[in-house]
Amino acid sequence: MRDSAHLLPSMLLLVFGISAALPLWASAIPDDELVSLAKSGRKPVIADFGLGLCQQCRTQAATLNEIHEAYGDKVIIRTVNVGKEGDLAKRYEVELIPTLVFIDPQGNVVLKKVGPLGYEEIRTQLSRMGVK
Repeated sequence: MRDSAHLLPSMLLLVFGISAALPLWASAIPDDELVSLAKSGRKPVIADFGLGLCQQCRTQAATLNEIHEAYGDKVIIRTVNVGKEGDLAKRYEVELIPTLVFIDPQGNVVLKKVGPLGYEEIRTQLSRMGVK
């Protein structure tokens, strides 16, 4: 049996540096631009904190893709790779992934939910935020 120690650096790269490919609408965000995005665009922002590697993160990404198809430019959706943007995750007190953070057009965090949210749950929250 081969020694698996040589795999450790590759596994660490996967966990801490590489995430799944992002859809075009879900551009990664490098700093704390989430609030300024909401304010400047006068639209709510959904920030998806995750790594893109776990099944729950992939499930969340698929649901957010459906939300994007349904709402288009009425809402801004951004992904935050917690492996690369740990400081931003700390600022939003993200401890588990995936976590969705909903930010209203005034820049206020109105909801933070851990675990993959379903389409209807996200739709309900967007409706509460005035998005139709």
